[in-house]
Amino acid sequence: MRKLFKTTILGLLLCCLCSVGAQAMENHMLKVGLKFGNDAMNSANLQNYNDTVAGRGYTMGYFGSDRCFVPLGPSTTEYKVTVSIDGNFYASGNANYFGTGGSAQYGGWHLQLQTVYGSYDEAAAVAARYDGAFVAYLTDIYAVRLGQYTSQDAADAALAAWSGEDAVMVVAPSNTGVVVTVTGTNRVLFYFDCGGLRSLAIMPQPVGTEKPVTWFRGYRYYGGFEYQRVTGGNINVVNVVQADDYVKGCVGWEIGSDKPLEAIKAQAVCARTYAAMQTRHRSQGFDVCSTDDCQVYQGLASANEVTDRAVDETAGVYLYYEGRYAEAYYYSSNGGASEDAKNVWGSEVGYLKGKEDPYEAFIADRIPNYNWTTTFSKSELTSKLQAKGVNIGTVNSVYVSEYTPSGNVYALTFVGTNGTKTVYREACRTTLGLRSMRFTVGVAGGGAYYINSSGSSVSGLRGLFTISGSGAVAQYNGNAEETYVITSNGTAKLQSGAAAAGASSDTFTFVGSGWGHNVGMSQWGAAAMAEQGYSFRDILQFYYTGVTVQ
Repeated sequence: MRKLFKTTILGLLLCCLCSVGAQAMENHMLKVGLKFGNDAMNSANLQNYNDTVAGRGYTMGYFGSDRCFVPLGPSTTEYKVTVSIDGNFYASGNANYFGTGGSAQYGGWHLQLQTVYGSYDEAAAVAARYDGAFVAYLTDIYAVRLGQYTSQDAADAALAAWSGEDAVMVVAPSNTGVVVTVTGTNRVLFYFDCGGLRSLAIMPQPVGTEKPVTWFRGYRYYGGFEYQRVTGGNINVVNVVQADDYVKGCVGWEIGSDKPLEAIKAQAVCARTYAAMQTRHRSQGFDVCSTDDCQVYQGLASANEVTDRAVDETAGVYLYYEGRYAEAYYYSSNGGASEDAKNVWGSEVGYLKGKEDPYEAFIADRIPNYNWTTTFSKSELTSKLQAKGVNIGTVNSVYVSEYTPSGNVYALTFVGTNGTKTVYREACRTTLGLRSMRFTVGVAGGGAYYINSSGSSVSGLRGLFTISGSGAVAQYNGNAEETYVITSNGTAKLQSGAAAAGASSDTFTFVGSGWGHNVGMSQWGAAAMAEQGYSFRDILQFYYTGVTVQ
């Protein structure tokens, strides 16, 4: 389930520079992996959406190296088609499936005319002479196949009984072949096998002036579909779509469609720039995936007039740093300050610098889970460390041992019966599954800091204000080691964080704010800036240091 303004880690690759005109944006087309790997499919259905207005039927072909669609000739007015791996399967209702039963069976063995043809039309004219025959595209040539047999023996028997005038031979299922049928039937529309050198592509045919829309697995998509079966096994299903249509499918999931337009426009630029520079899925045959491993994309499900407008009004706009694409990391909220990439992931990135963020405070009461508290027992802390491969015995205390200049946690120390372990940077958050790196640690039921004369107490110090010896008032940086308090006897050094989270309690409380890794743009901060009248360019140039938006 999508979280509102969810934290999205766009990958932790900090090799963040990519030349303008990246291959992923060639011809302004993106390849988006929808089903692949463990989710690859043995049978995949397509259906026209609103086929009387926005598209009826399909044309079959492949995408060339320039990502332009190359039709191979076959087209159909059928509005439901299924692409399946070559082999025996059953068809029934709205699905093809491999197993037993079904109202119609497709057999993977065929007779094939020994004559080959140079065009689809030539092969189709010959196929029309035989009942149930269909055209097969086999790496630059066309063939005619007929009959559907579920075994080699059955096909051999058909060959022995053949009395037609054309010479035929038996062909077996191929581990790189795919077959297109009318959904729910065994009626073959086309067969495709290029030995993995090319992949079948299907494009919806337009009706009228509206852009065709296609249903796939419960979601609606623009563009075409590619079915990759390179090395056997199941099919990777890839949506091949114009870059901005992809962005329109992302921004609603990532930032929501009910935020100010300028904030959504900032998100659109981030999403477009991210997609333009991605190569990490290239070995799998596409540019980006549809999950939050990249950016959440489910076609048109989250798009509406507002998100479409944000994309259209920023068309062609990207985020650059020193003439190259800037990897635009973002997150939900920072709790008051963003952070250097170096202090989170360990690598210096010129445009990902931490800074105080005054904007979230304007709408903090509207940010879900902005302030949070999480409590762990000693045994829970011990288990969490052990799950990460750290064994220091039973954890007796935990404390923040170092903050960054921005006030986020840089080092978190655990003291156990068999040793001490300090974790750094993002591990301060991920080791315990905390919402952010902006927190303090205190003892539940003990170790509190008492303030003023009312007996009020707080479990942590960050966010309070102090008075220096010269009378200057400043927000406290959270370092108890450098702070003295006024007592009835004069002054005394403040109890350290380690002592405050000492071994006298079995429970430790983490009090924090924000949600995410704090690197780059705060989505809620962007919303707050937009409400203050800032443009999407202002927002991006605030959260990304030294960037150009053009």
